[in-house]
Amino acid sequence: MFKKGEKVIAGFTEEIGIVAQVDKGHEQLEVEYPDGSYRVIGFSNVRRVEDK
Repeated sequence: MFKKGEKVIAGFTEEIGIVAQVDKGHEQLEVEYPDGSYRVIGFSNVRRVEDK
């Protein structure tokens, strides 16, 4: 499960954003990008950024 504040890669853009809100009921996340924009996206289109 995703958590607020976690770094993720959303969609096919390969842009890294931060989880702003999690909606478990609809299986969606609101992701905030570095430029200040937000995007709502389904769990299946998001993957975690692995710390190396």
